[in-house]
Amino acid sequence: MDTTVGHNVMPLQALSAQSPPAETVPDELLVRQLRDGDPSAGEVLVKRYAPALLRYLQRLARSEHLAEELHQQTWLAVLDNLARFDEKSAGGFKAWLFRIATNKANDVWRSRGRERAMKDGLRYVSEEVHPDASFRIETSEEDRKLALAIDQLPAAQRQVLMLRYYSELKFVEIAQILGCPLNTALGRMHKAILKLRELME
Repeated sequence: MDTTVGHNVMPLQALSAQSPPAETVPDELLVRQLRDGDPSAGEVLVKRYAPALLRYLQRLARSEHLAEELHQQTWLAVLDNLARFDEKSAGGFKAWLFRIATNKANDVWRSRGRERAMKDGLRYVSEEVHPDASFRIETSEEDRKLALAIDQLPAAQRQVLMLRYYSELKFVEIAQILGCPLNTALGRMHKAILKLRELME
């Protein structure tokens, strides 16, 4: 999929030689440049966050096609809503980006039957999800048990789990994405871990 956020995107090499390397430019400055019509700033943002965002959506949607579609919709929504981005918001651009992606996924779940789609999206979880060493996957049987256990978690706890382990977000960013206090996000994760341990035993 073409993940550029604008047409006629200048190559990264076209950035001024006197400017700092693109990788070190703060997100907020890139957003300002993108607002001012510099498409190369958008390309840097896509390069910086597209891999983690797509991986998160693939795990959430459990469908390559749907994940690609949500990924593209998310970046289009970023472009459409640049003027609304608040540089002072907790978690900055990354949290804002993942919140948009989560909202796009929620829209799909609502249209298809939210609970059913959520369950489908979380049914198969690889060994990457291991809140602690006791949850490392060693056999396909344990994989199946963990998947079934995660299916039994309340939706709010499953969502925190997915955001934490597939988007590599900090809890303060997860709280911002979900629109809840930090303590609530931490509490949901703690309860999810305890419930998983109980179910796995």
